[in-house]
Amino acid sequence: MFGQLRTEVNKVLETARSGKLIGSSLDAKIYLHSSDADLSSKLHETCASSNDADELHRIFITSQVEILSSMGNGIAESIPYSGDCLIQGKKVWVGVSRADGSKCERCWNYSTKVGSFSEHPTLCSRCYNVVGVQPLPVVAAVEEMFVLAVHEYRVISFGFVLTYL
Repeated sequence: MFGQLRTEVNKVLETARSGKLIGSSLDAKIYLHSSDADLSSKLHETCASSNDADELHRIFITSQVEILSSMGNGIAESIPYSGDCLIQGKKVWVGVSRADGSKCERCWNYSTKVGSFSEHPTLCSRCYNVVGVQPLPVVAAVEEMFVLAVHEYRVISFGFVLTYL
């Protein structure tokens, strides 16, 4: 099912790229709508995956995906690029616009959360959570080597002899 849908999403993304709306697919937000209740439910379920790896935006390699419950209020007219496809005999509408928010400098996904963290203002919430729990690798390694050297040996550095007391 998702292979067919991804093919259609890629077609609409390519049209948006040709129209200079986006550069890469990560610049995009995908909108999906199906009037079929079962298919719509499956799309909602996959979009809200709890493990973040199976979310639709990861499958489509885009920054965001929004499942539209209805096509009212002129939503289709406000989205610049769109197309229709049949998935398991059911019609799915696909739309593409620019992604909301700013670009995360670590993962390159666009997010409205970029700029929310004072310690790392250029990261999205997902990257912030990863970076926030890891020590800085170079600093941690240097500190560990220094502590071992001081505890076990006399260290000669810049002409000074440091001895553990």
